[in-house]
Parts: sequence; C-alpha cells; structure tokens
Amino acid sequence: MQRDLLGDIAAWPLDRKCRTVARFWSQQWGAIQLTILREKGEGALADFKFKILNRHQRNHFLSGVDRLAIPRNLPPAVVAGRYHYLSNIIGGLAMEYIEESPKKVWVRYLPPAWSFPGLSICAVPSSAPRRMFAGWHPYNGPSLGTNRLAFVVTKTFQDGDPYDEGYFEEFDRDLAPEERLQFRVVTRSPDFDPSAAPKLDPEQWPADRLSRAFRNFSRGYLHDGVMTSLEMFGLHGAARIVAQAVRLCALQHVLDFTAAFGIAGRSAADLARCFAVLSDLGEEQPTLSTDGPGRYVLRRKPRVFGQDEIADEIWQALFAYQEMAAKVFSARIRATRSAGGSTAYEEWMFEDTPHRLF
Repeated sequence: MQRDLLGDIAAWPLDRKCRTVARFWSQQWGAIQLTILREKGEGALADFKFKILNRHQRNHFLSGVDRLAIPRNLPPAVVAGRYHYLSNIIGGLAMEYIEESPKKVWVRYLPPAWSFPGLSICAVPSSAPRRMFAGWHPYNGPSLGTNRLAFVVTKTFQDGDPYDEGYFEEFDRDLAPEERLQFRVVTRSPDFDPSAAPKLDPEQWPADRLSRAFRNFSRGYLHDGVMTSLEMFGLHGAARIVAQAVRLCALQHVLDFTAAFGIAGRSAADLARCFAVLSDLGEEQPTLSTDGPGRYVLRRKPRVFGQDEIADEIWQALFAYQEMAAKVFSARIRATRSAGGSTAYEEWMFEDTPHRLF
C-alpha cells in the first residue's frame, strides 16, 4: 500500500502490527460466540465450542506438536500438556504448566479469558467451557495412539474459580471414550515453577515468527468460527449471525482503531484509510485509489478466507463491519462492496454523500 497513507504506522515494529490486526480478528471471533448465545441459546453456544475446538484438534494438534519440537516419544500426558501450554502462550494466553509426574501434567488457563474479553465473560454459562474441553482435550490420547490418556477438569472461570485448570493423566488401563474427560473437584493444586516449564527454542522461534504466529492464532479462530457457524446453522442462518456479530463489534471498536492509527477525521477518506491500514497489517496487499470527488476504492486480497471457500452471502455478512463503521463515522458516508478485477480480490467503496443516509 502507499507508504504515505500508513504514515507513522509503517515504522511500527512487526509485533505491534501483528497484535493490532489480531485484536481486530479476535474481537469478531468473540462477537460471533456471544451472538450465537443471544440468538440461539446456551445449548447452541456449548455445541459451537465443542465443534470448533474439535475442528482445531483434528487440524492442528499433531502438526502443532511437531512445529513446537515436542518429541512424540515422550509420555502422552507430557506431550499433550506441553502442546497446550506452548501453543496457547504463542496465541497470547497466560498459562501455567506443572509436570507432577510423567503420567500427570497440569495446565492452567489464567485470566483474562481470551475468547470473552472484558465484561462479556459475565454472559457465558458454565456449559461453554465444559464443552470446550470436551471438544479437544480427550481426543489427544487417540491422536497420540493411546486410549489411556484422560483430561481431568478441576476448575473453570464460570464456576467461580480464578482460572480454567485441569490435568492430563495416563491410566494403567484403556479408557472408554466417556472416561477420557472427567470433572473432579480439587481443593488444592500444585504450584507453578516457571523455571521448570517447557520453553520454545529461540532459534526455531525468533521474535518475528512468534509475532506472526500470534496474529495467525486469532485469524484461525475467526476463520473456524465462521466455518463452524455454517456447519451448524446453514448459509442464511450463519450469514445473519456473522453480520450481527461484526456489526456490533464495529460499533464498539472501530473508533479505538482510528485512534490507534492517528485518524482524527470523520470523512470517507478517513474511513477508507482506517481499513486500508488494517488490511495492510493483515498482509492483504491493499491499494487505495480515488474514483471521483469524495469516493475512495479499497482493493484487497482477503487473508482470513480463500477466494472460493465461502459464499458471497458470507462475504457480504462480514462487510457489515464496514457498513456499521461508516454509520459510526457519519450519517453521510456510504459503504458498498463489490468483487475486484479478479475473484481473489474484493473492492470496498467509501463515499461522502451530501445528505444524511439515516
């Protein structure tokens, strides 16, 4: 993108760039979950958490074990515990890891809750984290070739505890599928010793790679959130949920991004620049051009989804973010979306209008 449009942002460190666009994506991921809760109810959110974590387990667990350089010949509880500890740290979660024995390894997910920032956690029922654990942790054993590994949940935020906690335990016998996730009250848990926790190899994981992985963590959850919504609610139902979620997300957060980018105006040019910057931070190869007085065209190559991965109705639902952002900016800005010169690209137009639109 034109460097003069980025201004001081062009000189931002890579980590700041990655964290900014990661926040843009993770806010939408959280908003989709809360919209499902509001529109479809507690059971739907719990099922959503199960499905999306199970999708992630299938797609990312074993490949992630290898990328994190965790030897697969270690005890299964150690492999699973190290994976969750290290992968979630990369994603920006505060974590603790305690290797009580080769067959019993604790992991803690500390506050704040990543999926539900701020006060949104107050709306989330306890069924959500329980189904979240059910979607991933009990499947690690079979992925590692054993039926003797269970995950025991000992604490959750929604049950009044100060963190989500549990431990992987390798039993001396094969477990039935329903035994691989257990819930057990533990009155006192072991201490965390940071010096004894696993660490990433700094040569394999230099700072720039960690920053990009942090960004990709958020992008992946937004991607899978939309795909899981399609699986559960169909095209039209998912489009309604996504549109409402991102609409409210823009309402709450777009002015935070403009402030971070040093954009003080409220014209179509200012709004176009805001999204051009976000697109650049997401490495979407944006170009911003004028199409007449007060008309600005942003062309970008989306990174969250492939060109043929979702229907146009979902693309339009995601654009509800930009439509609401235009309304937040001014009653005299129109935002419209069309395909670009190639199906791999999108074009967004932002234009000043002489009269109020609402």
